[in-house]
Amino acid sequence: MYDRAEFPDDVPIPDAAEQQRPTVDSLFEEESEVQESGDVPLEADAADWQEQQRTVPVDPELEEPDRRE
Repeated sequence: MYDRAEFPDDVPIPDAAEQQRPTVDSLFEEESEVQESGDVPLEADAADWQEQQRTVPVDPELEEPDRRE
């Protein structure tokens, strides 16, 4: 094993490749897989899944920061 004061400098290639991959790509890939299947996951209730897929309207008044003078 390694001495506590000494750590190896090399990073395993799969770990290094994963660190170089943008996080946006991984989220997009996961979301597209779920949307393509269209099936309700086993751990979700059909009504809950349908509710989660709805688009939520954004109220612009709530999104603006408070402006206090």
